Amino acid sequence: MELTDAALLYLDDALLILDKPAGLPVHATLDAARDHLLLAAARLLARRGESPGVLGLGHRLDVGTSGLIALGRRQDVTAKLAAQFAERTALKAYLALTQRADPLPQAPLEVRNHLAGNKDRHGFPVLAVRSGGDRAWTTLTVQQASAQAVLWRAELHTGRRHQIRAHLAGIRMPLIGDVAYGAAIAADRPMLHAARLQLDHPLTGAPLVFRVPPPADFLLALQRLGLTARAADWL
Repeated sequence: MELTDAALLYLDDALLILDKPAGLPVHATLDAARDHLLLAAARLLARRGESPGVLGLGHRLDVGTSGLIALGRRQDVTAKLAAQFAERTALKAYLALTQRADPLPQAPLEVRNHLAGNKDRHGFPVLAVRSGGDRAWTTLTVQQASAQAVLWRAELHTGRRHQIRAHLAGIRMPLIGDVAYGAAIAADRPMLHAARLQLDHPLTGAPLVFRVPPPADFLLALQRLGLTARAADWL
């Protein structure tokens, strides 16, 4: 999958901010022939006459998630990026399109629990657990709602695997298209988009804020489910 120049949101000698398309893994998988974001980013930079350097991931997105992701172009920069995400000084907010269940919260909903992988491999891949697991905290705010669906703003305070997906499924509102978490409304991928990213430049310390609207498939899903593509809801 080739990244276009439109996917490149920020570039300097240290840092690369991209708008990742859904369906592209962020790193190598067990299938050595499968393309991934690090390779696609290196090709994009080469087409621009740039040396990619040593590209590394400051954080991760699921293969089906679209939106903002930060890459370092040097190992020390990647380590500093990763530290910001680990220490939660970098902030991420997502748009999540889910099935509707009532009652809807009228105020931001704070979902706090502990999550762990499902060792039995039956049901959800990641589950809330009473003991053990990793602390997980997501703030969920309703942006729009129709008879069938809800558009949420999801802000991560921790960064656990599948955190937003598991938390939404836990309140009986799985992401549209997220079959692994019980979605009954079909889509080609789970409708989750990383729409806003706030971090400090890993070398200069300058505050950086990026916003990117959802892609065409997300907007079409909104319209199909009776919601509107309002720029005000793009965080």
